[in-house]
Amino acid sequence: MVPKTHQAWPDTPDTPRRSSSPELGSPSLKQQYNKKTGRPIRRSAGQVKSLAGYVDSAVLELEDDEPIELPSEDENGEIIKHKRVQKRKRSPSPPPLDAIIYDESVDEPSEDESAGHNSAVAPITLQFNVPLGFHGPLVVKLDRSLLANTYEGVAHNMQSRKVRRKLRAPTVESGIQDTAVAIHTTGFCDLPPELRNKVYRHVFVVDQGFGFPSASILCRSAQLLRTCRLVHSEGCSILYGENNFSFDRNRTTRGPLWEPVPKEIGYKDIRQFLKMIGPENLAYLRDVKLVLEDANPASTPYIHSHEDRRYINDEHLIDCLRILCCAKLRKFTLSFLGRRALSRADVKFVDYLERIKADEIEASTFVRYLYANKIHDNLWRHLKEQMTRKKKLYAQE
Repeated sequence: MVPKTHQAWPDTPDTPRRSSSPELGSPSLKQQYNKKTGRPIRRSAGQVKSLAGYVDSAVLELEDDEPIELPSEDENGEIIKHKRVQKRKRSPSPPPLDAIIYDESVDEPSEDESAGHNSAVAPITLQFNVPLGFHGPLVVKLDRSLLANTYEGVAHNMQSRKVRRKLRAPTVESGIQDTAVAIHTTGFCDLPPELRNKVYRHVFVVDQGFGFPSASILCRSAQLLRTCRLVHSEGCSILYGENNFSFDRNRTTRGPLWEPVPKEIGYKDIRQFLKMIGPENLAYLRDVKLVLEDANPASTPYIHSHEDRRYINDEHLIDCLRILCCAKLRKFTLSFLGRRALSRADVKFVDYLERIKADEIEASTFVRYLYANKIHDNLWRHLKEQMTRKKKLYAQE
């Protein structure tokens, strides 16, 4: 078999380079780019002619009748620089709304309460029998004495309550006379302190103490404490210092009118009470009992975890412990309930308990169920040692 041999192409003359060809295209049709910016160069840049009748607004000259604003100059010929217009400051935010009062009392009547139907006085009835064809004037003459005993016969003061209150205010001369007479009288503050304390104990001290949430005694009036500064100071020391306060979890639900699901009260009212009495009255507290219990699933359907229902995760209860750290307690009683026993792993809650100091720390058993406190024995001994005040603040009775 004869092998194949490659035949050499015949020598062809060099063809000259063409500037364009129908196969490769013209090099002038390729996109040109700017060497500095790298952006493509438009072929029609500067070559498009404006339409007939087109006038550029940038080259229009101002008419003679239009005023030209020139920069103002001072006496020395220097241009006066106007101050830059500053941006208007943001207007202050409106004050926050008042706290929502769920059981708000009704408004006072706007009119006089006596302006009503008085059944004790018989009404006056006028009856006119006008005959047919009567066109003359009808004249009615009434005796003034008939209207004297009725409500319409009494002249009423149409002034507002604020104006009437100012008119009823005593004048300076009458005030001087009243003070002169009051100097010679003997009041409650003139009694010896021992007698005043007996009155305070008879009014404020309760044998069963104040219990939350069933604090029915708190509905009593505190008008005696509003008489003067002396009575307020002495009365508060006995009201908060010689009563026992028991704080328990409130399982009832409550919520504002716009929430579809009411939430459990829990320790919210206790926290509100401790903040409302203020730090001065908080220092008067002596005997406090606190029941620690988890939330009930029936009253907290919006919580989907049993761990979140534990009292160690209740922010309102933790805030109550934070407030009680400033109290000067004599006896602090604790009751540990719930699903799980309190252990050292609950570091945050145990830390807040250790900050509360008292002369005597006790654990109350069998508060609501027939089992002891749910707390480890070694942890309770540690808490009792840390919470008990080393140097007693109150003398032993």
